[in-house]
Amino acid sequence: MTAPTHDHAAALLAAPDSTAAELLAAARDLRDAFVRGDHLIGLLPGDASDTLVAALERAGDGGEVEAWVELGRLLVYGAAPHAPYPPRDIDAAIDAFRRADAAGSRDGALGWIRVAYFTRDAERAQAAAARLDRLVAEVPDDGEVLLFKGYLTHQGYGYEHDPAAGAAWHRKAADLGNAAAAFELSVLHTTGDGLPVDETEARRWTHRAAELGSARAMANLGSMYATASGVALDGRAALDWYVKAAEAGHETAAFKAGVMCLIGDAGLPVDTKRAAELFELAEESDIDVDEELEFMGLSRP
Repeated sequence: MTAPTHDHAAALLAAPDSTAAELLAAARDLRDAFVRGDHLIGLLPGDASDTLVAALERAGDGGEVEAWVELGRLLVYGAAPHAPYPPRDIDAAIDAFRRADAAGSRDGALGWIRVAYFTRDAERAQAAAARLDRLVAEVPDDGEVLLFKGYLTHQGYGYEHDPAAGAAWHRKAADLGNAAAAFELSVLHTTGDGLPVDETEARRWTHRAAELGSARAMANLGSMYATASGVALDGRAALDWYVKAAEAGHETAAFKAGVMCLIGDAGLPVDTKRAAELFELAEESDIDVDEELEFMGLSRP
């Protein structure tokens, strides 16, 4: 038996009169089936990923611009861990994003700029910078766009290498509420790369980034409170921030929180039940809890 999501998408692909909207909806349902893990329990056939790609391509050709954005993300990141997707295809992903961009999609424009930057595609550097400049002019109050202006400027990708100017763009993005930009400021005040080394400012921006939703900042706050790094030792605050980070997608935060409860670290009482719950959460991020605990000379409760 296969999942109805796959069968429905396959049936729409086989029908010549299927609409682009129907195909996009079916593709999203099939993507969600991967996210649920249907492929891990045999509910999706081996060609399910091909069906997903084909449905998105046909929906895009039919005028659904978001289908090209979805396809670009799929070809770079996949939709779920361990999904049997075709090999990662950066060129095809950028092409999909650029098709969305050509149709007026901000996400399409930022999508291909992001992929080109993070893969350090030298051939596309100048084009990415030029497109980003137009985006900044089009949406000057878009924090994510300003964040990437900061990244590219700081690293000299398509622009002259200028860490101080990059930090200034990050500050503009952070002031607009962008969590990633606020986190960058915490890092730059720690490293002195474009900003003065300032531990107080680094901690302030770490707190601000965490409040805005940065999982990395939440995890860093957990570590700071667990080790009394620039703040008073506070096991309860450390545990709370680690759990928030884990719930926001940080891979190791739940494991660290579980260890704290298991051994009663940072003044916390030993709580083996809570530790077991947190280790289960850590396993959802593909952490081998038993192996990591064994390495530390511990065992699961």
